[in-house]
Amino acid sequence: MIEFILIACLQDTPEECRTESRLLSDMTLIQCMTSSQFLVADWGKNHPEWQIQKHRCRVFQADRAEI
Repeated sequence: MIEFILIACLQDTPEECRTESRLLSDMTLIQCMTSSQFLVADWGKNHPEWQIQKHRCRVFQADRAEI
């Protein structure tokens, strides 16, 4: 399973950031990486007050604590 991770901060309060994570069971790591711009654009369209700082794809590991 692949995990898409996005970090975004509020435009008016840049020190207030949040991490969003989405599991993609129907994609490979390469597919996630090539689709990531579309995933970012979709998230940004639905959250216009947030500015996306960075994003990435990785293989999901349930025991991984840090992002």
